[in-house]
Amino acid sequence: MAHFDFERGEVVVRIVYDGLATAGKTANLRSLHAAFSKRAKKGVYAPAETPTGRTLYFDWLELLVGYLDDWPLRCQILTVPGQFAYAERRFRLLRDIDGVVLVCESTPKGVDAARIASVFLGKALDACGNADVPIVFQANKQDLPGALSPEEVAARLGLGERRRLIPASALHGDGVRVTLLTALDLVRERLRHRLRRGGAQALSAHTETAEELYAAMLAAEDTVDAEVAQALDAALRSVPGA
Repeated sequence: MAHFDFERGEVVVRIVYDGLATAGKTANLRSLHAAFSKRAKKGVYAPAETPTGRTLYFDWLELLVGYLDDWPLRCQILTVPGQFAYAERRFRLLRDIDGVVLVCESTPKGVDAARIASVFLGKALDACGNADVPIVFQANKQDLPGALSPEEVAARLGLGERRRLIPASALHGDGVRVTLLTALDLVRERLRHRLRRGGAQALSAHTETAEELYAAMLAAEDTVDAEVAQALDAALRSVPGA
């Protein structure tokens, strides 16, 4: 998915914040913008949302995030719509990416939702041959009364020792920076293997803008992808009673 912007001389990567509704994905982007405002091109962009602020397509934030070896690195950070009704849109956003942050509310119900999201994510990545995309899990809303500890969240999600899980409270900005920086480190490590083979100039030259992505999603609204139905069915079957 990584691209090379020849005009700016920047490598551009995309990290998507995944998770079901109300997990705290948009809150993460707003906190990131507040934390890295001097590195942001603009504010958080949402092409459409519900009257209550729910994401209908995606939220978008672009940050300059340092370097990848000698190349300036720009990161497109997106969220997905968490509602099942928008599974098609979510599937589209999860296919062409360099890294994922799976946001989980740190409650028993939130962990069940994250397990569903994790299965759907895996199906989307497998469908486009992107199964090696790095995933960071965020145990969000640690400030809630009765929140599960990060260790309990990891155990309930069945995460192995190699999986990264970061405790956070995105509403208050806690753990937000380290979550993104952890994901970026993994993205850099993965991308370096590609750069060794052909350099940054061998990457695709087309860098999609937020407006182009929104237009492409609108154009695809009437299409039906059988892989989406399969992924959603597998995800819903993954948690008894879901």
